[in-house]
Amino acid sequence: MRILSAELTSWRNYQQQRLVFDGSPTIFVGSNGQGNTNFVEALVYAALGHSHRTANDSVVVRSGAAEAVIRITVSHNDRKLSIDLKIAAAGSNVIRVNGSPSSRRDLARLLPLVLFAPEDMDLIRGEPDHRRTFMNDALTESSSTMAGAISDYDRVLRQRNMLLKSLRTNPQADHGTLDTWTNSLVDYASRIMLARRRLVAELVVDFTGHYRAIASSDDLAILSLSESIGSTTTDGDIATQLTEKFAAIRRDEIDRGMTLAGPHRDDLVITLNSLPARTHSSQGEAWSAALALRLSQVDLLRRTSVAGDPVVVLDDVFSELDEGRRYRLGEHLTGIEHVIITAADVSTIPDSLTGIQHVVTNGHIDVETPR
Repeated sequence: MRILSAELTSWRNYQQQRLVFDGSPTIFVGSNGQGNTNFVEALVYAALGHSHRTANDSVVVRSGAAEAVIRITVSHNDRKLSIDLKIAAAGSNVIRVNGSPSSRRDLARLLPLVLFAPEDMDLIRGEPDHRRTFMNDALTESSSTMAGAISDYDRVLRQRNMLLKSLRTNPQADHGTLDTWTNSLVDYASRIMLARRRLVAELVVDFTGHYRAIASSDDLAILSLSESIGSTTTDGDIATQLTEKFAAIRRDEIDRGMTLAGPHRDDLVITLNSLPARTHSSQGEAWSAALALRLSQVDLLRRTSVAGDPVVVLDDVFSELDEGRRYRLGEHLTGIEHVIITAADVSTIPDSLTGIQHVVTNGHIDVETPR
């Protein structure tokens, strides 16, 4: 997959910007606050249907504008695809693919993209929601069916939580509706949990190998799941175990007004030499684990995506790494069809990644020059 062009209107600090991509890697150089990350964020939004920096869409709309517009043209082999998004400061967003209405759940499989960013440290040391988002994004990029299941699960979860809050304040209310929402939740939850198990099983071998290569060590890095139904439940018994779990914690859920089991409570566990990386990793080890996790995602999409190689975006990542890790990461990315790099200091980019360079200044991207 290759991005051919991108056009932004009223996006963050970009008033109007159109860029035609010419070759790979594509390099954007600009000091902090000029718009490097804002531009990358628009590409991520077009690929995943959401920002990686905020859950509030209104903040991506330029001050004073009613909406932001992203137009992306991509190609795979001889096929071209146009993705158009209008993000409203207030109200509903609009997504069109080749001129026809589309939905967020369709975007990830149309434009597979993997982002490396300084925030990836949260994948290792942050709260579980960062790792759940990683797993969900990886699943939606590889399966439109899973994109639908995750979206439906979130919808049912919100409805069930609203009902639990209502039952907490009105204990005499009819509890029958809770059973209906619970059954729906178990259905979607079972699909997601099974898909996550398969995802982790597919990622773990690549993750272990990438960690050793990036860290230049023989340390053993492993991925596993921590699930609210326990670690001994077989794949075929997930739904049954969830149903029994909800029956057992029903009173507690009503008292607290929230759903206390399911994939929204689970976690991806990363261990280094049998110790949790979240609490027992050095800075270098944590960065190596974060990079290995993203590289494993790249490998997965290269195997499963109908659109070919994912577009790989590195947003000011090299400045966070020592020279050895910069070099080894650069070596891992050679051969990817389209790599996009941002940097405040171009000297931090390894020599193995040379291409067309653009200068970003105050929300404007200048004409390219070879690097």
